[in-house]
This record gives sequence, C-alpha cells and structure tokens, in this order.
Amino acid sequence: MFRFASAAKVASIPRDLLLTALPALNRLPGNSSCSEVRSRCYLTAAAQLPVRFRGRERRATRVLNCPVVPFGTADCDSRRFQRTDVPKPDTPGRPESRPLSAGRRRGLIGLALVLAAVALWAFGSQAVSMDALRNRLESIQKLADDNTLVAGLAFVGLYAAAAAASLPIGTALTLLGGAIFGVWMAVPLVALGSTLGATGAMLISRFFLRDWVTDRFGERIEPVQKRFEEEGAYYLFALRLTPVVPYFLVNLALGLTRVRVWTFAWVSLVGMLPAIWIYANAGSVLGAIDRPADLVSPAVLISLTLLGVAPLAFRWLLKVPRRKVLIGAGVAAGVLLMGSTAAAWLRYRTADSMAIPVVEFTNADYPEDPTPRSIHHGKYTGRTLTLNRRDETHFDFVFEPQHPHLARIVFKNVDVSLMTPSLPEWTKDKSALRKVALTDRQWNRQQVRFGGVGSRHLEVTGGDGFEAKRLYSADLVKNSLEAGRWEVMLYVQERGDKALYYQGWFQFPLGHYRRLFEQNTGLSYLTNGWRLETGCRPEGVRIRMDDLRRVTREAEARCGYDPAEFVFASGEQARRRRAVVAENVLSWKDLYDGRPVRFAAFEAPGRYSFARPQGNEYQRMDTFERALVREIASRADNEVRNEIELVFRSSRSPGVCRFIVSGFRWDRLPQAGPEEYPRGLYMPMGIAVPPFFQDYDSLLASPPQRSPYVCLMLNEEGEWLDHRRIGVDGPILHRDAQNPNRAHLYLMSYERHMLVGHWVIER
Repeated sequence: MFRFASAAKVASIPRDLLLTALPALNRLPGNSSCSEVRSRCYLTAAAQLPVRFRGRERRATRVLNCPVVPFGTADCDSRRFQRTDVPKPDTPGRPESRPLSAGRRRGLIGLALVLAAVALWAFGSQAVSMDALRNRLESIQKLADDNTLVAGLAFVGLYAAAAAASLPIGTALTLLGGAIFGVWMAVPLVALGSTLGATGAMLISRFFLRDWVTDRFGERIEPVQKRFEEEGAYYLFALRLTPVVPYFLVNLALGLTRVRVWTFAWVSLVGMLPAIWIYANAGSVLGAIDRPADLVSPAVLISLTLLGVAPLAFRWLLKVPRRKVLIGAGVAAGVLLMGSTAAAWLRYRTADSMAIPVVEFTNADYPEDPTPRSIHHGKYTGRTLTLNRRDETHFDFVFEPQHPHLARIVFKNVDVSLMTPSLPEWTKDKSALRKVALTDRQWNRQQVRFGGVGSRHLEVTGGDGFEAKRLYSADLVKNSLEAGRWEVMLYVQERGDKALYYQGWFQFPLGHYRRLFEQNTGLSYLTNGWRLETGCRPEGVRIRMDDLRRVTREAEARCGYDPAEFVFASGEQARRRRAVVAENVLSWKDLYDGRPVRFAAFEAPGRYSFARPQGNEYQRMDTFERALVREIASRADNEVRNEIELVFRSSRSPGVCRFIVSGFRWDRLPQAGPEEYPRGLYMPMGIAVPPFFQDYDSLLASPPQRSPYVCLMLNEEGEWLDHRRIGVDGPILHRDAQNPNRAHLYLMSYERHMLVGHWVIER
C-alpha cells in the first residue's frame, strides 16, 4: 500500500483516483527516478479526475503537487513499486477496461430497441421469410440501379461520414455495398468513401481533437505513433492491411503526427483495397442468396473462408521484415504479370485447326430442358469438335464421333462473321447506339438451321446409318450469354414435328471471335470486348430515336388491351410453360400486381436452371396508357416503314416505360388469329439484330447489319432500360386474320418462356 505525503494538498481529490496510477507504476523499471514515478502518477491520476480537474500536464502538476512514497521507506529510486492487493491486468501494457456507466448502458439498450423497431417496421411480420428478405433487397437494388449516380454518391457520402465520425460500422457498410451494387461497383465506392472518411477523421484529430485524443487514447496510440516515426508510410500500409489496430484508432493516432495528408490518403487507399474487395465480394455473394440451402454453396463458403483467413494472413505479414515483404511483393507482381500474360495467351490463342471439347448432358444432368426430346435422345452422344479455318471468315465445324455407331457431321464453309456482333453503318459514330447494338447483338439467341440430310451445307458420313437417313435439321446456336458460348443441336422428325436427339455445348475460340469482331465493327476489342465477355449492360445511356429513323407521320392509335384476358400459350411458350415459377397467374393483370413470378435462368454453358431463378420488374408496366403508330423513313434503306410505341406507367413509382418496335412493314406482317401467333414476326430486342430462328440461306441473303429493325425499351427521357431485368425478351407481331388494318402485338417474357401481354392496335 501507498501513503500520501502532504495530504492536505489533495484533500479535494478522492483517494481511489490516485490509486489508479498503480498499474502504470508497476510497468516502470526498478531504477526509475523519483521524478519519473511522480510524473507517471500525476498524469495517470489527472486522466481519471472529474471534468472540472482535467487539463494538460501542466495543470495536473499544479493540482497534484505532492510526492508519493511507499510505506516505511524514503528511497524511491532503489525499489520497484509493487501493490499486492490489486490484480495485474491480463495483458501487460494495455490499459484496463472500464465498465460502462449506467447511463451508457441505458443509451445502448435504447439504441438497440430503436434499431429493432425500425427492422420490424421495415420487414413486417415476414422478417424471417427468405422471400421477404430477398424481395426487400431486390427493391433496394432496383432503386440503386434506377438511380445509379445518386445512389453511388449517397453511399460514398454515408460511408465517408461514418468513417470520419469513427463509427465502427465500416464492415457492415462494405457488406451492404457488395449486396446492393455488386462487387465490381462496390469496391471503388467503398474505397472512395473509406479514404475520404479516414482522411477526414485524421484531420479532425489533428486540428480539433488533439487534447481529447491524447487524454482518451494516450497509452493506446503511443506505440502506433512511435512505430510510424520509425518506419513511416510502410507502417501505415501494414496497419491498413490488418485489423490488429482498429482503423478509427489509426486515423486518430496519425492525426497527431506530421504525416502529409496526401501520403496518408493514398497509402490508406492502397492498404485497404484487399480487405475492401474481400468484404464486398462476401456481400455480393450473400446478397445473391435465394434460399437457405445457398448458405452452404461453394461461393458462400469460399467467401466466408476468405473473411476468416485474410486477417490472420495480414497479421503474419506484419511480422515479416520489410525488406522481405518488398522482395516478396516484387516477386509476386512478376509472377502475377507472367501468369496474366500466359492466361491471356491461352484464352485468345488461335490456329487454323483447333480441337475443342464438347460438353454433353444426360437427362438426369439437365431435367429443366424445355426442348422436346426424341425417343433417341442419349443414344448418340460422345463427340468432339475440330474447327478448321478456310479463310478470314469461313470455318468448317467437324463433329468427330467417339463411338462407331455415330456419324461424322460437318457444317461446311460457315460464314461465322454473320454470327458475331456487327454494327450498322449508321450507328458507328454514335457511342450510345454502339453500346446498345453490340450488347443486344451478343446477348440475344441466334439459332441458325443448316438443313438435314442432303443439304449443301452439311456432310453426314459413317455411323450405323441412323443419322445419315434420319437427320432432319442440324443447327448451330450462338447463345444469349457471354462471348463464345455456342452449341450444336441435331433433330429428327417424330409425329410430324422435329425432336431433339443430340445437344452439345462448346466454346468458340475467343481469338477468332476477337478478330471477327474487329473486322465486323472496326472497333478495338481491347476497349469494347469486356462488355461482351462480362455481360455489362449499358443501363441509362441516352438514345436519340432520330438517329435511327425519321418520323414522317404520327398518330395515337385505337388500342385494345384487356387485363382480365386469360394468359394463353402456343408453340414455344407452350413447351416452356414448366420453366415459369408462378402460382395462380390466370390473366395478364396477375403478372403486374407484384406477386412473385420467376423464370428458369439461362446459365453457362447454355442451359436453363432453377437454382437461381430470374425475377422481373413488371410493376414498372402495370398501367397501360396509350399506343402510338408512326410512319418512318429508316436510316438503313430510307424506305417508308412503320413503328409502334406502347406507353406504360407504374402505380407504385414515378416514371414512364416506353416499348418501341420499329422498322417493319405493316403490309408484310403475316395474317393470323391469336391462336396462331407464333407465325408472326418473332423477334428479339435490339438494333439491327437477326431473328431468334433463321435458316442459313436467309442469313446469307439478309446480313444483320443491314436490317432496319429496331426494338427498345426507354424511359421518358430516352434512356435505355435493361429489358432483360424488366423481363421482356422481344415482340411478336401479326395482322388480324379478318382486318389487315389491325395488328396484334404480344410481349414475350425473359427467354421467351411465356407471353406477358396482348395488345390489338388499329391504324
């Protein structure tokens, strides 16, 4: 125990406050001088005094100007001060934790109750429902997608404000950003917000809170400041890599040093990027969960493993000498550069003859396939592809048999440039038109029929004779996926219709694809190809329809639309009905009232799957407003053609959704009744795109880049809307069987699984 000399001088100070200096005294060396002991006692006690006694070291010395000596001795330099009745802290060198005051505990409890009430209000009684949580997240994602710039700036501002205020919610915000914006957009947003916030916190600490930070965190930030003075920016980089020291404490501590603002900002940015990517990636993966079973999916497990392993790896990195770290980083950068170069070479390598593997699925592997299958399906599998180049654009696709009963099938002299994205001349000088035209050209299905046995485009030899006699149609398909995803489909005729007996998926070489793209468009693949390989959609680009056609006459048309009309299906939609997940959808209005309607998603290599169903945004079109009919002069051929525009509004959100189909000839539309609608003009969305289904001879006669056809969805300001996310894949148009001045227009859903509306328009 200690006693106090000159007790009268400290009569107004509680004795237990002075005793708080004892843990600090225990850390002093045994040969510490009396002045060192006295100073340590003064500083520690002053930090614990009530507000009216707090102040700088000079003021504390005036208040506590008294020596402190142990019982029974006057020589304070010869003994280490010990106190046996007070336990030492568990971790030497760290300040003892103090319990929260009653007021703080009440405040935290109140805050928790408020947050719980907000969550209950936001999610209602369905808070534990996965569908409710998913729908709520999708509504937030939709809001962010519709207002990308505003949402991004708001997120950056929120993150910067939270970081500047030293609120410990950075991890939660990063996960949320990944779930809402996706990893590749969330990383730059979080990096910008966290850097601005950290720099703001550092400046606040430097110019406004220097004394408070020193008093409150003095012992915790002293080692950080000392290491920074010794090692400089490298130590800051190491601190940003690892959570050993909380980020907010680093900001406050370095505010008391002489670090330059620019150095602090860029080193913090670089050091935080790995952790930002890991947390944003985890957020994007968690945000894509549709059902509880997805929690144990490989993507989720890998992301959660990274969250746990990364801090341990970064902490180990701090123990490695700086020289070794820099050498290792240089070696790693070199290896990464060499690996990236090798990967790019392998990805884009080409040859005049290339062997390409073919992926095949059994009935058990692919039960969701909506294509009618032959009774012979699965009997003729086992093929590889040899791709032989004839000239700059023409190839032979040789499907080699791996079993003796299979035939060798060759697609001869195919002009692949007609199945590779191209641009009409009148769009090449317009950036917005280029983006939309290339995106829809790549992300629409193009299935080309080459005929059957006896076709001049096919060669069928060998095998047991079944394919040489029965092959009815052989098709090559460019799938509505990223660049190079192709498939081959072989049909026989059964019961008066064609039935699929073989289907295989393969990757068309990206090196050839890149060369054909540059040849078709005159654009650099380096700056444009990433859109085609990643599926980036040009949401929000502004389209001037006058750049595509010139209006010569416009009128509001009489249009019949019955929301209570029963949903009907024929042809492809009748076969695909099982690819729709919807309950009690009887009429068109049931699609637009907000009930869950989901579709089997189209995934690599080119198959449908219910593992992660595709949603829609039909509520943006729940109120049909009017129809407009125009006569136009197309930029493609300057001929007089027709255009129809349907205008929709939403009862739940502001804004207009315009569906425009243009460049067709009204008088050349097929005449049919609604029950025969598959006979109509059956087209995808986009600018100068080919039909979904087409024979090779007609493709040769009418290359896509010459087509005057245009079909877009725009808002009231002419900004492009992502029709795939809305859930519209294209229109069907035909004239009425009795009245040629009356046209029937149908909208097809995502991947043409069903019809989502029927409008009857008179001109």
